[in-house]
Amino acid sequence: MFTPPLRPLTRETSLGFEAIDVWATVFGKELMPHQEEILVRSLELAPGSTTADEFPRLRFKTVLLLMARQNGKTYVMTARGLWRMLMWSGPGEPAPVVLGLAHRLGPTEEILEKAIQQLKAAPAAGALIAKRSDTNGNKYVRLRSGAKWLTQAATDDAGRSESVSDVLFDELRQQRTWDAWTAAENTTNSIFSSQTIGVSNAGEAKSTVLRGLRASAIKEAESLRAHLDAHGTADGWDGDASICILEWSSPEGAAVDDVDALAQANPAMNREQNGRVFLTSDDLLSKAARIGQPGEDGLPEHKYRTENMCQWVTVAAEPTFPPDQVEECTDPRSEIAAGSALVYSVDTSVNDKTSWVAVAGWRADESVHMEVIAKRRGTHWIAGFLKGLDEPGPVVIQGRGAPASSLITWLVQEGLDVRKCEGSEQTNALTQLDDAISESTIRWRPQEALLRAMKDTARKRTGEVALLDRYNSPIDASPLCAGMFARWGLVNLDLEKKSSAYGDDYADWYQKPSETTSADADEDWRWWD
Repeated sequence: MFTPPLRPLTRETSLGFEAIDVWATVFGKELMPHQEEILVRSLELAPGSTTADEFPRLRFKTVLLLMARQNGKTYVMTARGLWRMLMWSGPGEPAPVVLGLAHRLGPTEEILEKAIQQLKAAPAAGALIAKRSDTNGNKYVRLRSGAKWLTQAATDDAGRSESVSDVLFDELRQQRTWDAWTAAENTTNSIFSSQTIGVSNAGEAKSTVLRGLRASAIKEAESLRAHLDAHGTADGWDGDASICILEWSSPEGAAVDDVDALAQANPAMNREQNGRVFLTSDDLLSKAARIGQPGEDGLPEHKYRTENMCQWVTVAAEPTFPPDQVEECTDPRSEIAAGSALVYSVDTSVNDKTSWVAVAGWRADESVHMEVIAKRRGTHWIAGFLKGLDEPGPVVIQGRGAPASSLITWLVQEGLDVRKCEGSEQTNALTQLDDAISESTIRWRPQEALLRAMKDTARKRTGEVALLDRYNSPIDASPLCAGMFARWGLVNLDLEKKSSAYGDDYADWYQKPSETTSADADEDWRWWD
């Protein structure tokens, strides 16, 4: 997907050919076809300007470069930045400045380091280095001409006090506000033929800046293409000619193991560059094979599509529950008090491959403890597991519309006390959970599956109320659904207190130790950090 040129791209109408020549002759390196295309298209000259001019004028002020990861974006940005430093001069302006930005310093410092190594490896270019700074937070290289390449973190102070020729904004998908982009872009205002280049793979709903810029770029590209089809030239087109999109991505709906679709998002796939193959189709297919089905552990499919197919996947712009409230309610030492009533719940993934059992009970401080206590493939084990509990209690299941709903008749026949949550009580269960989390009257342990479901489970509207949307969520919502229904049952059903919730060994109270599924020791549970 690309912005059409306003005229044929030749050595007279694009400086990209010069940038390619510099990379080959000065540094002795080659570019892959898609990397050459990036330089030729992004360095298109404005109408009326040619490379014969003393000061050629670039067409684009903003360039978006999107493709799957590990396809040489860093490499081509290195070539682009060094071309600007070595070859460019503007009318009456100081030497060019290249500013590398990313939400973390690491990625942009990596590009700078590659540029420095290329300079040092080329004798003629290496002799031009005047100063190099390795100070953390202030890394840069300056040439004898005064040309400079510096790096900064993407904040609302990005680039202030600098006048910048090229902004190389890496990992643009991570920007949730316009603060850093606006600050950096404005550093180029007074510089002749400056550019701001946003580099990324596909984003998610929370990728505010990338999503907005991409939508604008696609709109202008489609408008220009329609005008060219109708009139044969760009004459008379009144759209924005200053924004460019260059995107390699798999078609919507393509299978994760479709090699042709993967090639469209991975233009470096199976190609050799400077004696090395960086990415193979076998690499990508191996990752695809590790994708977990809903309800299974494994690589989430939406992450694979975003990272390796450069596809935009609908994931909630914000977590299902506010992260600060989730953290407040997460307690690795939380447990159910002795004598508490217990309510269990069963929920099954949308493909019926995995089932989950959760429990809810009262803590000593009279808040609710909610916990996932079992996860196994299929459903055949559920009745035996529930009947074998040391401390039985009612079992809540969604009354209709869920995969687990079909288990109700069977579990009743097995003699279990099954209670249905259906109708308006389904929405009440979610509303009450929202209230309990916001009021901090519920606790859970940092179980990865539960916390992941709290982050990415989608919601759907039914009239004026909301439900958890297990069918359109990018992850398995079942552990969250099971916990929610267990909590609903504890608070709303008429229950008798039991003599004890825990024995001497915590794990033994709900199942044999060898069957325990626990994430209590997992320290990496704060997804928002």
